[in-house]
Amino acid sequence: MAKIVPGILTADEQDYSNRLQMAEHVTDLIQIDIVDGKFADNITVGSDVIKKHPSSSQLEIQLMVVSPKIYIDELGPLEYVSRIIFPIEIEEDINDYIYLIKKLNKQAGISLNPETPIEAALGFFNDIDLLLLMTGRPGFSGQELGEETYERIRKVKSLNASLPVEIDIGVNFDNAPKLAKAGADFLVTTSAIYNAPDFYVAYEKIVKLAKGN
Repeated sequence: MAKIVPGILTADEQDYSNRLQMAEHVTDLIQIDIVDGKFADNITVGSDVIKKHPSSSQLEIQLMVVSPKIYIDELGPLEYVSRIIFPIEIEEDINDYIYLIKKLNKQAGISLNPETPIEAALGFFNDIDLLLLMTGRPGFSGQELGEETYERIRKVKSLNASLPVEIDIGVNFDNAPKLAKAGADFLVTTSAIYNAPDFYVAYEKIVKLAKGN
């Protein structure tokens, strides 16, 4: 069984607000992507928009940025932010950011791009609250899930069975049950639900699939 987390990746404030309100009606956890145009070739809304629209659900902030500190400083104090995830591929001290996030009493997560080996994160397994496995190119929704994802999930669980694993990019109705069976704990889905004819029907459908129903 895996928890479905609606993901919001947009550069438009009104679109952000609309998607946030839709997701708030169905779940207590929403992922917000922040892309700076440097770590990945895309730009999204930033801290100002997230602060401008307080959420009734908890937000998981996924930072796809080259320097996470300013975002952690701005978003970490918000009551409706519960978890902050940043990429292991940055050229800065990973331990410093884990400490900074936890000092703000938030859960700390790190993300791995598809080409980054699981072993690169092994030294942080006991310090983080979640490991996010990207299955495609960071910063863009609507991509297909990489087939090696299932084995990567199993590898993490073989190394640390209790570490929650989240999957992002390409989660849909076909692969959600397989990802859950492989051991994923959280599944971020964006296009599959927001591009569906009925968001609420699509969300309920993928929730049931991730439960094995």
